[in-house]
Amino acid sequence: MKLVHKVAVVAAGYLLAFFLAMAAVGLHTAIAAESGAKASDGMSAFGDLVLFGAVFFTAALLPTGVGLFFLLSKKKGPNQSSDQTLASVTPPKDQESRPR
Repeated sequence: MKLVHKVAVVAAGYLLAFFLAMAAVGLHTAIAAESGAKASDGMSAFGDLVLFGAVFFTAALLPTGVGLFFLLSKKKGPNQSSDQTLASVTPPKDQESRPR
């Protein structure tokens, strides 16, 4: 899959999460309009903000996971292996802690 397609998939996921959160707030506003929420507009607006954040961040977990999967699943080249990665982190045997 090309890089452009990967970015498009992740961006579409975030856009879908945004629209899902907007729909949840719109539905809540339509239901709360009948319950007398206009008496305290500030508290109602803050509740809508918290609802939007909760729905958006919950729905955005999926595209975030997909983006992390795309970032971390790079194919290793023919010269790379886990042994070389481990060797680059640990010091060579002859230079380990020598008394001075």
